[in-house]
Amino acid sequence: MALSSSSTGARCSRHGVHAGYSPNPSPIPYHEQPLAYEATDDCWCACKHKGARWISWSNNNPGRRYLKCQRSQVGGCDWFKWFDEPTTPFLRQLLVDLQDAVNNLRGENTRLREVNADLEQGIEE
Repeated sequence: MALSSSSTGARCSRHGVHAGYSPNPSPIPYHEQPLAYEATDDCWCACKHKGARWISWSNNNPGRRYLKCQRSQVGGCDWFKWFDEPTTPFLRQLLVDLQDAVNNLRGENTRLREVNADLEQGIEE
């Protein structure tokens, strides 16, 4: 039987999204791999794998790190544990707004690159 935990704690020392996630990519690059942290006893899943540390970008938990079975998508267990404490409503909304701003700027950048490519092609013709 798989163990599951919603307890919080910062004893384990990240990357990804959680259920209810935003369809947009992470607004920031990851600086560590999911397994690049020092695990303690409570960082191991029920199937004895070191929990992978990811980042949630859902509207309810933006930027909040959590641990999940590293093999959960290929037959592992459903173990889950929050790594970070919940944020305040103010910080939660701020992170959602910043994520929206980053995604809007990415979209605008893509649009401008397409316009630029069209203009360059017109000059060459």
